[in-house]
Amino acid sequence: MSVHTLLRYFLAVSLIILLSPLSVAAKDVPERSEIPNQYKWDLSDMYPDASAWEADKAKLIALLPSIADYRGRLGNDGDTLLAAIEAIQAIEEIVANLYVYAGLKSFEDTRLSDNAARFSEAQGLYSQFQQALAFFSPELLSIPPDTLNHYVASTPGLPLYEHYLDETARMRTYTLSEAEEKLLAMAADPLSKFDSVFTAIDSSDLQFGRIVDEAGDEVELTTSRYGAFLHSADRRVRQAAWTQLFQGYQALNHTLAANYEGHVKSRVFFARARGFDSRLQQATYSNAIPIEVFNHLIATVRAGSGPLQRYLKLRQRALGVDRLEVWDMYAPIVEPSVANISFDEAKNIVADALTPLGDEYLDIYWKGFDEGWVDALANRGKRGGAYSWGTYTSKPYLSMNFEGTLNNVSTLAHEYGHSIHSYLTRNAQPQVYGDYRTFIAEIASMTNEAILMQKMLKEASSAAERAYLLSSYLDEFRGGFYRQASFADFEARAHAKVEAGEALTADVLNALYADVFSDYYGDAVHVDELNQIEWSRIPHFLRSDNFYVYQYSTSFVAATALAKQILEEGEPARQRYLTMLKSGSNDYPIELLKKAGVDMTSAEPIEATVAVFDDLVNQLEHALRDMEETSLTSAR
Repeated sequence: MSVHTLLRYFLAVSLIILLSPLSVAAKDVPERSEIPNQYKWDLSDMYPDASAWEADKAKLIALLPSIADYRGRLGNDGDTLLAAIEAIQAIEEIVANLYVYAGLKSFEDTRLSDNAARFSEAQGLYSQFQQALAFFSPELLSIPPDTLNHYVASTPGLPLYEHYLDETARMRTYTLSEAEEKLLAMAADPLSKFDSVFTAIDSSDLQFGRIVDEAGDEVELTTSRYGAFLHSADRRVRQAAWTQLFQGYQALNHTLAANYEGHVKSRVFFARARGFDSRLQQATYSNAIPIEVFNHLIATVRAGSGPLQRYLKLRQRALGVDRLEVWDMYAPIVEPSVANISFDEAKNIVADALTPLGDEYLDIYWKGFDEGWVDALANRGKRGGAYSWGTYTSKPYLSMNFEGTLNNVSTLAHEYGHSIHSYLTRNAQPQVYGDYRTFIAEIASMTNEAILMQKMLKEASSAAERAYLLSSYLDEFRGGFYRQASFADFEARAHAKVEAGEALTADVLNALYADVFSDYYGDAVHVDELNQIEWSRIPHFLRSDNFYVYQYSTSFVAATALAKQILEEGEPARQRYLTMLKSGSNDYPIELLKKAGVDMTSAEPIEATVAVFDDLVNQLEHALRDMEETSLTSAR
């Protein structure tokens, strides 16, 4: 039994391309105390204060030994097995709340040592929980299949857990003895600290100094503001921000390489300990995803990089530069038609776009703002990016760093997709199925983004507005589909080197990233030497459930297809989609997607997504041409 919820938080694809009016209006990032309460989440429903958290911690510590009461008894009869599962689930609920609350508080301001210590405590408690459960899977799998089937058929209440038991049975080959499982559980916490090391460096220790903005003012450069400068129309500002930020990571190149090598080796260790051929095999098999899905994705996207390179060359022409530099890849190629949006305006834009998903969906959307789900604005020390996180009994909280751009509006739609997915799942499924696999996780968020963009494109009132929206969507498409596939390619190559006995030094990782970048971007962008260290600033690579990023790309594929179905078919497609969102983990992810109308076991949906990107590039070419003709006509 595992607590998937504890390890899942969703950093949006828009992590590194946020744009902020605060970056112009304010010289320094505000402290959390300076943020109005209406823009901060309300965690008091989980724990009103630290003492309540401590009380639950004491309760958990007292309950943990009771798990051992079922050791050696799971195979006695169906009633005992049912009682064991229900008792463990009750304890799991407490573990989840302790862990997630501590994590959310820590992420509010990573500089606060009390919150960081509490989160570290929670990680240790989770490890103790896993250790206490070490006997469960081996003992469950020792029950003969016919006997287990009899228990399920003859014990009231146990049929609910049939799919869960089937998922456990899938892992029979890779489940070890009780003693070995306990050792792995004991190792899990200390060998999962590489992400914490990176977070401490990235969110608290790294400082990037100040740069001169478009107005000639000195402003602080932070990871959350970095994207604002990448979107600047002033090339000097873009280059300064990119260079200064990357130099910050370059100064720690060897430290970050050593940390990443430790992480990769720890994941390879766990895979080999369980008997998997590779970490990639473990990551896909454990999520019930055929490894061919990963391989189809990498091969098809790499082979389909032509439209990506064509778009980048179109971007170069539109910018009027001799060569496209890395810091030009997010620069506006047309004047923004959506900018300086207030958070309240953004809420309404997203709500209006999501109308095709129905009244139930929109009611939940507004409920979230009323109940304090959202932590909207950046503050000093706050974890960067955007994510949605919660437990079976908590609100589905979401965090972002809203700063007034179209990209931020899209991020709001993205993260709300996660939170509404969680809400629907938890209100429709029992606790055992009240979460969802990572393969499904990004689909709801990206479907929201796709529907939002289609709505805005449909209502565009001019060629200029259409060009702006298309270029913005192509950048999101590039980030969510091509970029994440290239990241997954890098992960696979890095793990393969460790599995072949090779070292992951800074030089090796830099060269590896440069090779991957070249495979996808070709000669469409001139690559500054500093770009090869970009791998060192990607937090996704340090996740304990690594090989996560490829699922951004597969989710983009599924979301593109599902959004098209919803907008074209209407009610039948919407009901299939909502049924999937309410299904949680009551079936395998590939099967849930098939029921919703998408088959990810072949390369066809991926090829179709490449074709959609290609068509959007064609549309942008036409829109830019129309803009030019309109300008010439006006000049006459």
